[in-house]
Amino acid sequence: MNSLERTRKSIRGEKIDRIPTFPILLAPACRLLGVKQREYNLNPEIMADTLMKARDLTGSDGIYVSRDNWVCHQALGGNLTFPEDDESYSKKAILQSVKEYTRLKVPYPETAPGMQTVLAAVKKIVREAGNKYYIQANIDSGPFSLAAILRGTQNFLLDIVTEDEQLLKDFLDFCTEVVIAYGEQMIATGVHGIQYGDATAGLVSPGHYEKFVLPYQKKTIDALSGKNCDLWIHICGDTRHILHLLKGLNIQGFEVDAKVQMAAARRLLGDKISLKGNLDTTFLLMNSPEAIYKATQNILKSGNFNTGIVMSPGCGVPRMTPLANLKAIVSACKDYKL
Repeated sequence: MNSLERTRKSIRGEKIDRIPTFPILLAPACRLLGVKQREYNLNPEIMADTLMKARDLTGSDGIYVSRDNWVCHQALGGNLTFPEDDESYSKKAILQSVKEYTRLKVPYPETAPGMQTVLAAVKKIVREAGNKYYIQANIDSGPFSLAAILRGTQNFLLDIVTEDEQLLKDFLDFCTEVVIAYGEQMIATGVHGIQYGDATAGLVSPGHYEKFVLPYQKKTIDALSGKNCDLWIHICGDTRHILHLLKGLNIQGFEVDAKVQMAAARRLLGDKISLKGNLDTTFLLMNSPEAIYKATQNILKSGNFNTGIVMSPGCGVPRMTPLANLKAIVSACKDYKL
């Protein structure tokens, strides 16, 4: 059973030989390989090679392909700053009001800035490693989080209680179209799974989630389902107040942050949705390989997990995380008795 087979079987709840594992490695991959983050962010060849070599260093079962959380922002005309060796960022939201969204157009991902870079990197990785390892590609943000990026998070959280509800829904429909367009092109690369983050959605109440988040998540998932590609959602932070609402989505996996115990996520999401997570990333950065090994095994033991799980840090791995700590996660999964 190779890494791809192991991971796909676990996601489907089938019998496996051991627990699969792969982290979100972006900045650490660059550091470990001596690659400048600006080169990684702007050159698809460098992005692909960096991630594949980082997988070889860690011994993980999969490769997570991403750039930053500004890909859709850039594709829609937003300006970005790319420091030589640090995270990219934007100084200004695109929209000064919700109604301004009508001047935006859904981008064509194959030629849109940012999107085309990640798509090209994914194609190279699928071509060179897609028969051995599980390739999971990030398609940036879910509709709600994309709306928050375009307006600025604080502004948009105020918008949902002050703006006209129909205008908000029209705006979210537009953001949904952007996510679907990018997702369709990503699936066409032959990737095994796609994922988007909806971190801002974790900040709202269950009532607002049901009104302004869930319908648009469902639209994206329904549009992208049935294409032989696993669909994943990640929401940062403590999501226990909303996890039960995701139970009915046709997703294959949910990425669990460290603020939610894996056993609790399993109870709230049910058995049909695979889990990926959820080692604390600060703990991963600051502690010894021995402590990481023990913590990894404790997470697996906490829910008696023997399938339906991909072991991973709960979110993106910090830049200075030691390679030995990443290898300790792999070792713990190899040694864990199913």
